[in-house]
Amino acid sequence: MEHPNVLVFVEFPDPTVPTTGFLKGFKYPDAEVVGFYHLDEGESAETVRDAHGSEFDSELEAIAERFEQEGVRAEYDLVFGQDRFAARRQIIERDAVDAVLLPGASNTLGKVLVATRNVGNAERKASLLDIVDQDELLAIDLVHVADPDDPEGESSGEGILKQTASTLVDVGFPELRIDRTVRTGSDVAFELSQAARGYDLMVLGETERDLGDRIFGPIGEYILDERDVPVLILR
Repeated sequence: MEHPNVLVFVEFPDPTVPTTGFLKGFKYPDAEVVGFYHLDEGESAETVRDAHGSEFDSELEAIAERFEQEGVRAEYDLVFGQDRFAARRQIIERDAVDAVLLPGASNTLGKVLVATRNVGNAERKASLLDIVDQDELLAIDLVHVADPDDPEGESSGEGILKQTASTLVDVGFPELRIDRTVRTGSDVAFELSQAARGYDLMVLGETERDLGDRIFGPIGEYILDERDVPVLILR
């Protein structure tokens, strides 16, 4: 993945901004910083833009400059709407985004936790090394959540993690820095949020629940809300 395009999605009026220490761990991506403002029923984008547009644009420019200072090319845009999931999906499809970053409070990018659901996305997880600077990483741990009703769930999960770890090693990541854990639980979002304690970044593969499910709520945003850990969703 050469110069992957990362959508950095922040919400106004109080956006969470990636810290300088966190950004130092990124390696050669292009960033698209999008600020989203939720319109209440009856509220118009024109009214909000007239009242706060210049203020929000200045904040977005400052965020983009923070990326630029760390060697990450960045553009920015401000969008309005009543559905942030639909807005995010539209941008992802329009701009062929490779990954989505939901910023959190991490000040470094040394410990990364990668959630792995199946063997099929192992190579996509390995593409993490094209976004995160390997030299900054202290550990890249893998986690799989097994179905408690599946008698072979844990053993299957161990196999998935082993193959994912092998893929990471094949692309140059030191095997000694990789740890593997299988958790068992019916609530995947809860199990992953528990596993994310103490990490600087949580990496997920794309699912409808991460990018737009309004019924159960996106897993990525649940983890961010519970742990304030940044989440990177790989497509």
